[in-house]
Amino acid sequence: MRRTHPLHIVSGLLLCLCLLAATARADDGGVALAVKPGDIVIGTAYTGTTLHFSGEAPRGSAIVARFTGASGDLALRQKGKAFGLLWMNMGTVHLHDVPSVYLVASSRPLADIGGTGLGLDAVRAGVQQEGGAAAQGPDGLDALDVPAELVRLKQHDGLYREGVGGITVTDDGTFSAELAIPSRMSPGTYTVEVFALRDGQVAGSTSAPVRAELVGAPAWLAHMAFDRGLLYGVLATLVAILAGLAVGLVFQSKGAH
Repeated sequence: MRRTHPLHIVSGLLLCLCLLAATARADDGGVALAVKPGDIVIGTAYTGTTLHFSGEAPRGSAIVARFTGASGDLALRQKGKAFGLLWMNMGTVHLHDVPSVYLVASSRPLADIGGTGLGLDAVRAGVQQEGGAAAQGPDGLDALDVPAELVRLKQHDGLYREGVGGITVTDDGTFSAELAIPSRMSPGTYTVEVFALRDGQVAGSTSAPVRAELVGAPAWLAHMAFDRGLLYGVLATLVAILAGLAVGLVFQSKGAH
């Protein structure tokens, strides 16, 4: 009779435990996530990029991927007609908790999977409004939904987006996704989040940071503007003067002919 080596028994037990752990993660709400690239490099030729996600979620889940920037305050000028004749600044509307970037993609429509709280409607509901003519309500301006208008403006700029597609989910819970990142990005740390939704509830979620950084000429210009403001101003003035002289010479040479 062949005896089993104790080391083989231990190895077999460890393998079984690993398999049980993986199964528990997939069934009990764990979500694994890998993001490529881990950093967004913003150089002179940067026109946007694509983030690639992959991972594992509980079986039978719909997947929602979200890319967000830090929230902050925003001040908007309220325009209106004074005495019904002249367009003037009627006040300032201060908005709080405004995400700089908010991109959402889902494997199925958010309304069908109970994920409306993860989309742009949640952004509009979360923005806090203070002051301004629209908040005070004279001249019938109280009907203007400033947070909703802000969301539409950000959508037009490509900084806010909500859509269906770009996500593949298999029967065993593995998923892959692509999310287009806009060209109008500021340096800083952003957050990638993945939510697994099942039966109208969030069955699991995870997140990972993604850093956007300037390189090359954009990084040098930013350094000059923020750290050496006087020198940056002098150089900008010289560039403007040289550009004006160049344009004048071009038109003068055309006039001579």
